[in-house]
Amino acid sequence: MLRRNQAGFTLNELLVVMLTSSVLIIVLLSFTSTTIQNFLRLQAEGLANSKLADGSFRVSRVLRGANYIEIADTDSLTAYAYFSPQDAYTSKITYYLNGAQNKLLADVTPMTADYPIGTLITANQKTVTIIDGFYKQAGTPTFKYYTSTSLEITTPVADLQSIKNISVNLYARIFQSNNQEFASSSVSVNLRNRKTNL
Repeated sequence: MLRRNQAGFTLNELLVVMLTSSVLIIVLLSFTSTTIQNFLRLQAEGLANSKLADGSFRVSRVLRGANYIEIADTDSLTAYAYFSPQDAYTSKITYYLNGAQNKLLADVTPMTADYPIGTLITANQKTVTIIDGFYKQAGTPTFKYYTSTSLEITTPVADLQSIKNISVNLYARIFQSNNQEFASSSVSVNLRNRKTNL
């Protein structure tokens, strides 16, 4: 009697191959998913830090060149300075947080000449978003003010001439993160151009 050669897999062999393949696919998907999540997180952190660096640079450049401060409070500051390098004259610039405290804004009102000679051109006032996605930390002021001897001044500041240095503390929520995750930036600004005899 001749026996035929039987080729193929037994049911047990097939189950082992399927189980091994499933485990490998799950490990691969898990690794890929984790890698993608880490990449997206790093990208979100990078964008938040980039946003803060840009905002810090813009605010510090304006304040460093301010020639007069009109209002100095915890989350708002009004100064007369050049807002843009192309400006011919100083503008009245008010930094403040919006009602939801998720944006740092600046109201910029140009002037007909440098402060204190010029008058405000209120018809040309514009609002500029400095940081969108701002994260307001409870109990942490956006602006801190210091004397020439580095003593912190309580806000709102009554003696505006005593301000010699401003610390600007900016925070931004990391995209698609929970409320506890944020990026931060702090910059200290020495007021070098401010007029003290007005």
